[in-house]
Amino acid sequence: MDAVEELPGEGCGPSASEKRQPCASVSEYLNIITDWQSPSLDGSDAGADQHVARPDKLINIDLPDYEENPADLRVHPVSFVTPDNQADLSDYEDEDYDDQGYTTAHSGRDNTTGGVTMIMAPPKLTKKGIAEIEAARELVETKYQGDVKNEEFVDIGMVAEYGEEIFAYMKEMEMELLPNPHYMDIQNDIQWSMRSVLIDWVVQVHLRFQLLPETLFLAVNYIDRFLSVKVVSMTKLQLVGATALLLAAKYEEINCPSVQEMVYMVDGGYAQEDVLKAERFMLTMLGFALGWPGPMSFMRRISKADDYDSEIRTVAKYFLEVTLMDERFVASPPSYTAAGAQCLARLMLKRGDWTPEHVHYSGYTYTQLKPLIATILDCCRTGRKHHQAIYDKYSTRVFKRASIFVEGQIMGGFKLPFLHNVPYYSTRDLFDEAHPAPLVMAAPIHLLG
Repeated sequence: MDAVEELPGEGCGPSASEKRQPCASVSEYLNIITDWQSPSLDGSDAGADQHVARPDKLINIDLPDYEENPADLRVHPVSFVTPDNQADLSDYEDEDYDDQGYTTAHSGRDNTTGGVTMIMAPPKLTKKGIAEIEAARELVETKYQGDVKNEEFVDIGMVAEYGEEIFAYMKEMEMELLPNPHYMDIQNDIQWSMRSVLIDWVVQVHLRFQLLPETLFLAVNYIDRFLSVKVVSMTKLQLVGATALLLAAKYEEINCPSVQEMVYMVDGGYAQEDVLKAERFMLTMLGFALGWPGPMSFMRRISKADDYDSEIRTVAKYFLEVTLMDERFVASPPSYTAAGAQCLARLMLKRGDWTPEHVHYSGYTYTQLKPLIATILDCCRTGRKHHQAIYDKYSTRVFKRASIFVEGQIMGGFKLPFLHNVPYYSTRDLFDEAHPAPLVMAAPIHLLG
């Protein structure tokens, strides 16, 4: 995106077919039905208020000089086949239902890294899975039938009577507004490691402005969706991140950062007029579709099953933000990542199994979540390198030192129940043997050193 480029004339936005391309590509892979103290610490508050030192002003991303060419600004139309979004109800799959989580994730060739980028997508539902979800729904409805103490029904503002319909609509929207998981294939000048640098910077700016969690997830969605339909040069990549964060803040926040503040955060790398033009251009390329639901609403719903336990929720939020840094989660539905983060937090805090209530409120069975939680845990094994800004953020008392707790649990030998006999594993072991190529994950280059 060239911020100094004037907006094209009438009809400059992407065509309807181009807008559908990211969703079609993702759907092809998903096969969807359209004050706490870490247990690992000694209880001392020494150093609790010591935050990670940060500069007064976030510096511009130090990337190589690049001579721009108008050809780098073109949209590359990519044809994707829209799949039949029906659950696979074949009887033979029920026989392997308990092991399904190991064999249903797909891989796609990434010609930028020369390796394989795995896509974390919900495994297809079988008859047994659908029956499990239906049984969970009946159990929850029976349990809470006539329960006048339920705060959501007492508070009419919660419109609990329409909860099922609201979340059904949100699950439709989360799929329509997902980015293309293979958008790096159309990018000529950037790769996944550069995206990691950008998201790391966005997390720092988001924390500096003390914005809502929803704003962060929405900004990352805007970034990925924009890069799905527009080729961007390295010199304009940070402008994409700053513009996306500004747009997301305007959508979610009561008081959002000003354009001047955003220009200050990029150390004057772009002028105010650049940001304003970029904002208009991004809105056009996104088709003004800004209402992606994000994972936080789904996490709040799932938290009902845990009686809104703050410990579980804090650790789960850490896991959720970890997924922002990794390209394997670019096309993951937010409802799926929210369920996986909540499930892994419960396991690590030793709060029990994935109950029927969790199945009902999340819409996902434990079997479906296995490959997801294994991948999230794999990302946390090298937290200080994989997601430095997020690790530093959650190592403070404000965020209950969740990252330190998770790191301590992993160093102490934490293992997932379904992998208890494996001393160390690769997430590759959880996926279809039809994709035997080695796992490649780009390591981020730390912005602040």
